[in-house]
Amino acid sequence: MRKAQGGLNAAILVAIIGGLIILYILFLPEAEREALLEGEEVKKTGTTGEEEEDVFLRVFPGRLDIIEEIEDKQVPNVFLFETTNAKELEKINPFIVRRGWFDTKSKITEFKIDNLENTDNVILSFKAKKHEGILVVKLNNEVVFENDIESETTEPIKLKKDLLNHENVLEFSVSSVGVKFWKTNEYSFENVRIIGDITDKSKQESRNVFILTGTELFNIEEANLRFVPYCANAASVGVLDISINNRNVFSAVPVCEDSYKQAIPLGILNSGENRIILKTNKGSYSVEQIRIDFDEKDIKTNVYFFEVNQSQIDEIEDRDKDAFLTIEFVDDRKNKRADLNINDRLSSIDDDERIFTKNLNDFLEKGNNFIELRPRTKLDVVELKVEFKER
Repeated sequence: MRKAQGGLNAAILVAIIGGLIILYILFLPEAEREALLEGEEVKKTGTTGEEEEDVFLRVFPGRLDIIEEIEDKQVPNVFLFETTNAKELEKINPFIVRRGWFDTKSKITEFKIDNLENTDNVILSFKAKKHEGILVVKLNNEVVFENDIESETTEPIKLKKDLLNHENVLEFSVSSVGVKFWKTNEYSFENVRIIGDITDKSKQESRNVFILTGTELFNIEEANLRFVPYCANAASVGVLDISINNRNVFSAVPVCEDSYKQAIPLGILNSGENRIILKTNKGSYSVEQIRIDFDEKDIKTNVYFFEVNQSQIDEIEDRDKDAFLTIEFVDDRKNKRADLNINDRLSSIDDDERIFTKNLNDFLEKGNNFIELRPRTKLDVVELKVEFKER
């Protein structure tokens, strides 16, 4: 009885152990389960030390940008000049002023000067067929002439600029006869004109535009303005002012026919339109060979180094293994172009595939090796790897 009981217990134990083994096998990875059931040696997954030795280089470059040469921005030649012409500001109809014991008559007239800032050498001219007594002329209540006139024509009366306003009043009168009650002092005026020299400065300024893209602006390291000023009369020219986007970058009386190079602060440049204004306050300039040139930022050099020993070179020469460069890009379906420099031997990438591979058997050397990747389009590189592969 006891023997039967012991045999039953042993059978239950074997069944339990067998069930556990079945559960273990069921939860094994598929490859290991199949190998175990078929009696094959189970190969361990993961990277072994030997496999790690076969990877010479593995880096993750990320975004690689390209910097293209920025073309100079040309500005057309400009001619800045002023013109000054005499202009009649006001013409007054004939009139008479007189003064006697029993009759007094004066004349008040008004005139305007629209462009006072650019008006100079203002004069009053007239003819006086009758001229008896001392003539008094006032400009804005200030006496500008007080004298007798001995002939029908006289020298023009100069009206000082500091007495002139935009709106002005002229007053003509004649002196008293004193005790000579029987006499009357009288002036008869004809061809009364107010004349001034008007300077047209509208052609003393030139405006132009040059364009910068956002990429060009981002890649500028230094910007310079270049120009050559020519002068018709060096002694009569004024200050030459040059501004970009309302910021003055040059203000001086330049040496005529000298070549100028003026640095431009990068902060004043815009993406899109940039306005350049040249102007002078006096004289004439011909400003030629105007251009804005640029120095680009240095391109980021992507150079990667790795070591190769003699035994690895021997494996390549014995045709046991091959060395491969593998570059994985972001799959953006765009054309990828770059220059490759492998130990000073040049090749290129021009492809739209996600994975680029290249056999390096003929490129590797014992000791230090390098790979330089120079983008010609914007690249997003997931991984760059150099490894050995069994033949």
